[in-house]
Amino acid sequence: MSINVEPPGVQDASNSDETKFFTVQLKEEFFTVQLKKEDSSRLGLKYRGRKEGLVITAIIHGSPADTWNRIADIDRVICVGDVIVACNDQEINPDAANLKDCNGEAVVKSMREPAEVHVLRIGKTGPRLYIPGDTSGCIENVNFLEDQVASFEFVQGGDGIDDEIFVKQLELKMLTWNQKGIVFVTVLTPNALTIILWSAMGAGFSLFGTLFPGTNNTLGNLLVLLATIIALNMYLVDWHKWEGNARRVITLLVVIYIGCIGGILKCRFYPQAPLVISIFHLPVFIGVLRATAFKQCHRGSFYRAVGQCGLIVGVGIMILWLAWMTLEAWDGDWKYTDATKDRLVERSADLYATVELKFEGTTRSLNYKLDCKQVPTHNFKFVYGQPVETIYEYTPNDKKFIGKNCSSVKTVWFLLWVSPFVCALVTGILAGFCAIHGTMMDSNDMSRAEKPLKQFFMMVGVLVMLMWVAASIASASMRLTGTIFSFCGAGLVALFAWGYLEIGTKVINSNLKHSKLMGQLISVFKNDWFRACVVCGFNVTLPAWFAIEVVRAKVRRLRKTTTSKSWTTTEAQLAWGFLEEWQWASIFMKVNLLCMLYWGMSIGVAKITVVFLAWLNEALASWSYLAVNIALFLIAEFLMMLPPTPGIPVYIIMGIILAGQGRKVEGVGYGGGLIIGIVSAFLVKEVSVVGQYAIGFFMGKSVKIQQLVGVDKVPIRAVEKIMQSKQVIGKVAVLVGGPDWPTNCLCGVLRLSLWTCVWGTIPVITIIGACVMAGAFLAGPKEIMTDTEKSMWSAVANTALVLSGVVQMVAGVIAMYYIQGVVSKDGEELAKPRPEHEPVYQLTLAEEAFRETHAEVLRWDSLPRPWLLLIAVSASMMVGSIFVFQFMDSLCFVDFQVNDRVSDPEGLNCGSNLGCAIFRLVNGDTPIGWSALGIFFFACFLHFNFSSYVVRVAKKRLAAKSADLPAFEEFPTNAGP
Repeated sequence: MSINVEPPGVQDASNSDETKFFTVQLKEEFFTVQLKKEDSSRLGLKYRGRKEGLVITAIIHGSPADTWNRIADIDRVICVGDVIVACNDQEINPDAANLKDCNGEAVVKSMREPAEVHVLRIGKTGPRLYIPGDTSGCIENVNFLEDQVASFEFVQGGDGIDDEIFVKQLELKMLTWNQKGIVFVTVLTPNALTIILWSAMGAGFSLFGTLFPGTNNTLGNLLVLLATIIALNMYLVDWHKWEGNARRVITLLVVIYIGCIGGILKCRFYPQAPLVISIFHLPVFIGVLRATAFKQCHRGSFYRAVGQCGLIVGVGIMILWLAWMTLEAWDGDWKYTDATKDRLVERSADLYATVELKFEGTTRSLNYKLDCKQVPTHNFKFVYGQPVETIYEYTPNDKKFIGKNCSSVKTVWFLLWVSPFVCALVTGILAGFCAIHGTMMDSNDMSRAEKPLKQFFMMVGVLVMLMWVAASIASASMRLTGTIFSFCGAGLVALFAWGYLEIGTKVINSNLKHSKLMGQLISVFKNDWFRACVVCGFNVTLPAWFAIEVVRAKVRRLRKTTTSKSWTTTEAQLAWGFLEEWQWASIFMKVNLLCMLYWGMSIGVAKITVVFLAWLNEALASWSYLAVNIALFLIAEFLMMLPPTPGIPVYIIMGIILAGQGRKVEGVGYGGGLIIGIVSAFLVKEVSVVGQYAIGFFMGKSVKIQQLVGVDKVPIRAVEKIMQSKQVIGKVAVLVGGPDWPTNCLCGVLRLSLWTCVWGTIPVITIIGACVMAGAFLAGPKEIMTDTEKSMWSAVANTALVLSGVVQMVAGVIAMYYIQGVVSKDGEELAKPRPEHEPVYQLTLAEEAFRETHAEVLRWDSLPRPWLLLIAVSASMMVGSIFVFQFMDSLCFVDFQVNDRVSDPEGLNCGSNLGCAIFRLVNGDTPIGWSALGIFFFACFLHFNFSSYVVRVAKKRLAAKSADLPAFEEFPTNAGP
């Protein structure tokens, strides 16, 4: 297609008989823009009327059109010379005989209407260049862009205008091979340093041997404390306002690396710290490169280059690691076998030597063969170089102390062996993220600012889901869970830093405020449930920040950098003003409910389930194999019918029991027991799908249940649409990646096909099989195993658990992708009312009056002070107790896993008494566990007291309104709890 257009510099055609035209061939003919009028009634476009459309002659700085250009993709930028062919429902008729009949006046009138949003359809006929500013500023910008990021192709105009020079195309420079080489070195450097410093292939053993002594941990604590104090002082003196970038950067780096060195020195108690700190430099280096030398480069090209280089480095590391393990000519055979573990232990001699044990008034080093390889009973001493057992018998606490140190050293040498694989995995994940990000930058479905924001929240969801998976496998390996949480925490920090640098607060505040995605996010941010999540997440740091701001204001007055006499800073006043608008009574109630949910899922039910399954393992030990199978199937099925029960511990215990007891049965054996366990667990899952579906089906007959589920909400309808479509991958992802009980019950409530739910769940056998194998590996092929054999099978079990977690995480991510895609594409259609949901709508409408009255009662300015204090104290106690449970778990509860024995004298020591085992799960060595539980349950009592009071008052007030009675005083001045 071609359109004849008058060059911008030519006079209006109506005033000239010698109008000159040039022809532009269009690769993509038209594009659509949405311009929103704010304070001004103008769109910011100057134009001339032609029968082909309105030819744009200028774009006003600071106008809606200028704002659009600053956030739009390059191929959707409005340029001088483009032609407006439609506005809202008015279109130009290009086939009209003259200018008067082309409907141009109607289009102009539509553009001048005071409507908030104007949708313009524009033809790409102008030179593809837009640089804001006056003439001199444009020339300066062109020169800068040509030097830094852009190439310009100047071409002659069409026939009759040979003297005119036009800029034809603006192309952001793609990365050259030299620049890609810099990216490759940036990706390679942190990986190379990690392998050299913190792996068995490099100097890992010697470095850990130097850093492992307990005195270094003390020094590490001091350095971390010093870094924290310096950072706090920098914040108090407004470090970000210091003159000179070099001064700020150097100071920041000094503080950061003091903290990093302190973290590395604490490797005795946090063995994963050096590895996490070292590999964390990978996203940091990439971010620095992007923010400095490559700041003006084509975004998609940069991220694709990072993805490609990351893939090459990741694959190269895997090849290198496999070659190191298999090529004996290199450094011997390093495949994970008994011989390899013996070599790892041998190279860890310095680590064992640095661990000091004090018994009988003497000090000795930890000895692998005598302390770790077998369960120790008595202390020993060396006589003429030979160990001699003494009469001192270890107490249970002594054995715990020895076992803890053995486990710590073992974790170190295992991490040293596996660290190249960790590097390859992290680099691969980062490469995939960057490759997807680079590809999304070239798509045209949304603005450049909205794409990374959308991807940011997707990746946050992925990391949170990974944390959920890690928490679900805690019953089998707390240390593995802690390691995964460490990497996820570092990933979240890197992701938020990337989001700040790549998206920017200015873009979020100005450019995205009119986007559909930002509108959805703003509605979420204003929701009290989200704000309750924020309060829970920030926890004790929120009041701590306000306290720091008070000190900061005082420092500013002492330094005479402010004339304000306020007791706090301007930033704190703004935050306080923002928080004052929140409905805190409602938020505190939701904070309490979230804390109760967390306690119930992660502490109450989860820990009790683990103890029960371990007790069950011992209780069924004397039963026949057939009876064990039947009983275990029924018990597992019953547990799966309970909403809070996690599935992974159930599958693990089935592997432990059926494979472990299969060893004793002739004709079954260990392998047969493993296969029976997988088949049995899969049948449990499929039968539970039918059972959970039935629960949802019958409960779904209640309109109230339909309302609580949200059958009339867009996300639930999106799930329904996926399950009713022919998208097999989407169905399987929803059924496999979602939580067991809620997903299947939802399918029943929605009356979806039961057959679809059953066959769509079949791929879950990969997760179930890995969990059952993990349980079988924990039991081991032999009833009595050496410590080395236990260590090997434990490592294999952890690998199986990681595999199951990865599969479930991938399924969850795919499910989120499909649900988000349906919401984005069909959200408006899904939001329309449906006849079958009319009862839900009527119920919601009927309850609206009570909800409004309930919200009125909860208003912060109308509640009596005693009740305000009660709910605030309740929420504070609840959040504080959850903080203790989360970060002091080892002080609150005994480290008990599903393969442990409740009758173990060195463990819970409860024989066959299940109640005793549950009671002794709380750590009795310190009062922290029982104190935190007491605070939590007292906070629950206060919460329910307040909740019943609010409901009671709301009902009275609603009854008064319904009866049209005069207002009465529900809140006497002496009202209180």
